[in-house]
Amino acid sequence: MAMAHSPLARPLGSPGLDLKWSLTLRVVAVALFCFLIAAGFALFGTWREVRGTNEHVADIVVRQLQLQLFRIQSNIELSARFPDWDPVTDRVQGAGQCVKYLATDGSVGRSSCVGFNSENGVPDWFGALGTRLLAGRTEIVRPISYRDKSYGTLVVTTETGAVLAAIWKDVSKLLGLTALLVVAICLLQYIAIGRALRPTQHILAGLDSLARGDLSYRLPSFRLVEFQRISQVFNALAASLDRTTRERTALAARLVDGQEQERQRLARELHDELAQNLSAMSALATSIKVTAEAKCPALAPEARRLSQVSQGIVKSLRTTLQTLRPPEIDDLGLAASLAVLARDQERLSEGKLKVALEIDGALEALPPTSASHVYRIVQEGLTNICKHAHAHNARVALGLGPDGRSPGGQRWLALTIEDDGSGVLDNDREAANGGLGLIGMRERAMALGGQLDVTRNGEHGFRLDAMIPFEPSIGPAQ
Repeated sequence: MAMAHSPLARPLGSPGLDLKWSLTLRVVAVALFCFLIAAGFALFGTWREVRGTNEHVADIVVRQLQLQLFRIQSNIELSARFPDWDPVTDRVQGAGQCVKYLATDGSVGRSSCVGFNSENGVPDWFGALGTRLLAGRTEIVRPISYRDKSYGTLVVTTETGAVLAAIWKDVSKLLGLTALLVVAICLLQYIAIGRALRPTQHILAGLDSLARGDLSYRLPSFRLVEFQRISQVFNALAASLDRTTRERTALAARLVDGQEQERQRLARELHDELAQNLSAMSALATSIKVTAEAKCPALAPEARRLSQVSQGIVKSLRTTLQTLRPPEIDDLGLAASLAVLARDQERLSEGKLKVALEIDGALEALPPTSASHVYRIVQEGLTNICKHAHAHNARVALGLGPDGRSPGGQRWLALTIEDDGSGVLDNDREAANGGLGLIGMRERAMALGGQLDVTRNGEHGFRLDAMIPFEPSIGPAQ
């Protein structure tokens, strides 16, 4: 269509994450964060425990070596046996723990390590992370001295693999417990939130109804204070919109009805007075032309010119009367008027536009006022196509059907006007036309209690759709 694009009212909502899943995922994120914190505490606690064990072993071994130095200096024990910590390490040294003696020159005098079971290895990612965090952090260094003389250094360490195995044992239990808790909490929360948010379904349905133009929808009462407040505001807003829309519709109906009545009155007065006088003037001009040709040939050209002007005025008046009030609407009905209108548009386009008219049902069921407005809507649509769309084909389809949304015998008329052109009218020009074009068509549809929407018709052209309810004037349509 050669008219401004107007977005259709669409149901609210767009694809995305609903509130239940959003809250559930947030709970999962919080649970994972808590798990990371707990794992960090477990890592720190196990590290402190391992380090404390190493300190305990280091202190016992250092005392054992100091006792051995006392025995050596007392000639109770041979110095070649130094350092000898077996009597104590057999009882205190744990899996993965190493005791190393460094002489005063830095050389390793003795080293004793206990292996650990690595069958239940930790995951690679955890091992890499733990190795980076714990490398060298469990090492305990103690100087060995006796009577203010240094005899070397004792180093007690625990293999990183053994530490990570101990940590992973605790963390894996914590991870399993956390997973069970997260699943349980998410399930219970999903159910609880689903029940708590059940009123949102009514709210969304109400918003969709408002978007479709159904202002009679009202929300029920809810137990939650927040939802009850939403219900009160929604119902008050819907009632206000309904009242305003009804008043606007009534005003638009009076305006367009007054316009049609004024056009009809003007057409009648022009036909009864001006048309009769113009016909008489045309006949008189023809008589003057005949008389002038017979008795005064010098006046014949002016007489013929007067006759042509009078006939042109009469023809122009008939076109104006046809525009103001097509006689076919009153005499032959809406279908015949639309057929004549389609032929006139094809003629005005000089064959460049082909108009296809499709009528499904007896349009005689339409009340006269509705028929007049429907004719004007089609007239404006075809005029816009002819002037601005640069289209080659246009289709006008009208169909009658029952209105399941309306009580009683009310029915509706479905009107579609589409073309394959490319012209577009901007809103400023529409507004400047003083009620013509899309604005006037919307006003007429609204005056009849209906709605009118315009969308693009594929890649080329525009499509106008109007739904107009009506009360049958002569019984149900066939």
